[in-house]
This record gives sequence, structure tokens and C-alpha cells, in this order.
Amino acid sequence: MSWIDWLVLIAFLAYTIWDGTRRGKDSDTIEGYLLANRSMPWWAAGLSVMATQASAITFIGTTGIAYVEDMRFVQTYLAIPFAMIFICMFLVPFFNKMQNFTAYEVLEERFGLKTRLTTSGLFLISRGLALGVVIAAPSYVLSLLLGLPLNITILIIGIIATLYTTVGGIAGVINTDVKQMIVMMFGLVFCFGLIWMYLPEEVGFDGALYLAGSLDKLTALDLNFDLTEKYNVWSGVIAAFFLMVSYFGTDQTQVQRYLTTDSVKNARKSLLLTAYAKVPMQFFILLLGVMLYVFFIFNSAPASFRASEPVAQTEQQVQSEQQILQQYETAHQARKEAALEAVQSRNESTQQLFVETDAEMNEARDAELALQAEIRQADVNDTNYIFPYFILNYVPVGVIGLIVAGIFAAALSSIDSELNALTTVSIVDWYQRLIGDVHDEAYYVKSSRGVTFFWGALATGSALLMGETRSIIELVNQIGSYFYGSILGVFILLLWVKRATGTGALVGLLSGMLSVFIFDRLFYNATSGDYSFFLPWSTVPESYTKAIEFLWLNPVGTTVVVCVGVIISFIHNKE
Repeated sequence: MSWIDWLVLIAFLAYTIWDGTRRGKDSDTIEGYLLANRSMPWWAAGLSVMATQASAITFIGTTGIAYVEDMRFVQTYLAIPFAMIFICMFLVPFFNKMQNFTAYEVLEERFGLKTRLTTSGLFLISRGLALGVVIAAPSYVLSLLLGLPLNITILIIGIIATLYTTVGGIAGVINTDVKQMIVMMFGLVFCFGLIWMYLPEEVGFDGALYLAGSLDKLTALDLNFDLTEKYNVWSGVIAAFFLMVSYFGTDQTQVQRYLTTDSVKNARKSLLLTAYAKVPMQFFILLLGVMLYVFFIFNSAPASFRASEPVAQTEQQVQSEQQILQQYETAHQARKEAALEAVQSRNESTQQLFVETDAEMNEARDAELALQAEIRQADVNDTNYIFPYFILNYVPVGVIGLIVAGIFAAALSSIDSELNALTTVSIVDWYQRLIGDVHDEAYYVKSSRGVTFFWGALATGSALLMGETRSIIELVNQIGSYFYGSILGVFILLLWVKRATGTGALVGLLSGMLSVFIFDRLFYNATSGDYSFFLPWSTVPESYTKAIEFLWLNPVGTTVVVCVGVIISFIHNKE
């Protein structure tokens, strides 16, 4: 990056620290620090909800998925409007009536302290694990963009987020999230417009859609019901409904946002903002990834979007590298010519030729990635490097700094929210509950700041130790799917099963977690028709695939918790 870009980035980061910490003076009570005295406007809370989920993972991972695959990932978000309506009808009034600090306080009155601590403990584990990923994932590509060592970018993100969250509390978090959301959206819209502008005049936006459609890149809906497919309409509407209700309705990172509003009406409005905007936003980001693919048909692109390392080491690898790159360049040029001819004539023969040349180019690209994997002796994937490559090589000077700031903003907006939520659960559900309310407000505010610093340091440390992930956005959803369904089941028992007992809820929760683990490790051999269970450290044969994909773990966990909880409660009540 040029010195102008560095100046823009440094100015943004400095403003973020100032903007987040200046609200610290309003956080002199525990309610002020953790809930902003329930005085935040609905639109700010709503934008904070969106910014928390629209992290750097959304910037980098979603565009990469659309580039490498298609737009079917949008189906994961189809359930959001239905989930938001459900939460607004049932959970928001309940939480508002209880006037609680966390989503898990309400469990103790019906189910006892053990259930409350177990559920909140699962939240701490799940979000603690995810937070390391949220810091580490964008750091890899930011290190490429900035030309800095990986450890330095991790420390920059971790330290800045921890600093202003520790000082400013939830008011500082929401205040910075609003600005960060604006910067994020500017970066996405600018890149989309830039791609459109760089397309050849004879292609244009209409031609780009024609080419993308010819390659099935615009496929957004899959109506086939298949538990082994990650993304289809059924997993997006049914399985993801459980994920989204649990995430937005029982996860403290989201619940805490609408607990900062002053009424049920405003809490609902903050959630409905996400209901209206989230699916179109995700569709736009995926379309940006597809447009990137069309852009690189007419502009130079490397066989691998990763950095030049690793280089070939043996003579045979050198020869293979040269042969692959020659094949790639030839296929890339042939694809460009075929694309121009296909757009101009738009008949079946030219379209088929374009599809064939695209397949040849991707065959060479896959061979290059396989060679890199052989040299590294590790799985290699460049999905998370595609968008950063475009930023570095095609975005004008000055704007690069602003877009990189947008990626930083996306990372920070997720980290600060999780830090604040982890602190709230740690203090309210554990520390304050177990030792009793024996200290004054100043003590608990000071303790909250100390706990925020602890979680920030722990997450930053774990990010430093974490390996690079294959698809960062999928990994976060997979981590969440291990926990969300089971936690949702406990809340269903709380709200709609009047005879449910604490023993039933606790045994159901543990049973749900066990069932999720079992189904996640269940594999299917399509040739023999056999099902096999593999432990996490076992080697899974290539002939086996997942029996059910991760989104379906959410309804599995919920169903098992409710069923086991009802049965155990019936037995307990009978005794």
C-alpha cells in the first residue's frame, strides 16, 4: 500500500479508538457499562446487530465462496425474516418483562442454578472458540494486504478491539459499530461499481450476468431435499431457522443489543431492521463475488491468489509448475476470447465453447493448488485471498486504505460485541451470582473492565496459535451449530413446556450436545450404503461423506433436548 493508504488506515483506527473510549465516562454503573442504561436508539442497536454478524468473514469469505462456487450460500439466510418475526413475537417481550442483563438469567427461576450455569457456560465456550477464529481469519489476508507479519496484524486487531471495548463498554461498542457498518458498505458498493466500470464496453453488466449464468454462477436456489448438501432451500428455511432463532434469540452477543433499547417496540424495530436488510445484503455480497469471477475473465489473474510462496523445490516440481502455468495462461486467453464471442453472438455453440474453456482454465488452476499443497504438505486453498488480491491490484490509491479500513471495521465490529457479551455473562451469570451482590457499582464496573481485558487477551493469544482455515465463514457457522440447537431447546422447554423441570432441562441439554457430536461424526458410503461413525482424530476414507451437513445439527440438537427434557421431566414429576 502507498503512504496515502497507510495514512487513511491509521486515521481510521485512531478515530475508532477515540470514538469507542470516549463513551467510557457514561459507564460508571454496571447497567451503564453492560446495557448503556437501556437508552440506545433502535436504529443504532439494529445496525450493531448487523455489524456484529457482518464481520470481516462476510467481506472475505462470502465473496470467495461465490467466486469458487455459486450463490447458493444465500439460502443460509432465507430463514432470517421468519426467525426475526418469531423472536419479536415471543422472546423480546419475555426478555423485556424480566429486565435481565443476560439471556440466561431467566433459566434459573424455573430450572435452577445448574441449568443456568451450564447454558451460559456453553455460550462462553462456543463464543470463546469462535472469537479466536474471528480475530485470526481476517488477519491472514490483512497481513497480505499490509505486507506485515501475521502476528502483527493479529495483535493490531486484538489490542484495538480490546482497548475501546474495555474502556467504553456497550455504549462504545454500539457507537463504533454504526460507523463501522457505514465504512463496510461503502467498501462493498465501491468495489462493485469499480468492477462494473472495468468490464469491456461490449460486455457490460448484462453481458456479465449472461456469462455468469452460462457457468451456473448465478444459481441461488436448490430445491432438492438432501441432508448431505450444505446449502439448499430446505436447509436454508428449516435447519437455518433453528440456527437463526438461537443466534438472534438466545446468544448474548445479539440479545444484549436489543436489551439496550428502552421498550419492546424499539427492540422489535432493531431486529426487523436486520430482517429486512440481511438477505438483500448477503445477496449483494455474493453477487460481488460472482462479478469478481467475470472480472477476472477479462483481466489478468494468477493461477493461485495466494502469495507466491511456496516455490517449487525439486526439479520435477519445477517442471510441473512451468507446465501448469503455461496451460493456465493458454486457457485463460482462450476463455477471454470465447467469452467475448459468446456475449456478442449469444448462441448455444459459442456459449458451450466458453464453458469448455472455463473448465480447462479451472483444471489448470486446481492443478496449481494441488502442487502447492504437495510442496507445503498441507491443505491449500485460496478462497480467502481472492477479494484482497483484487483490492491490492485494481483499487485506486487512497481508496485501498479505506477499503482495508472497512475490513478492519468488519473484524472489530464482531470482536467488540463478543468481548462485551462474554464479559456480561462472566460477571452476571457467574461472578456476581456465585459470590453474591456484596460489592458496590464501582467494583463491578472495574471487574467488568478487567474481565473484558482477560477475554481480549485470551482470544488474541488463541488467534496467534490458530492455523489457517479453509473457509472462514463456514467454520464459524459450524462452531455455532454445535451449540445453538441445544441451547434453543432449553428455551423452548422454558417458554412452552410448563411441566418441564430443572433436571429434565439439564439432562436434555447434555443429551442434545451428545447427539450433535454423534451426528456430526456420522458418515455415509454411497457405494455400499453403509453408515460409519468416526472420531475427530480418525482418518475418514475418501469414499465416505457426511451423513448430514452442519446446518441440520441445529434442529437435531433442539429436538433431542426437548424430547429428552419432556421425558425426564415426566418421570421426575411422577416420582
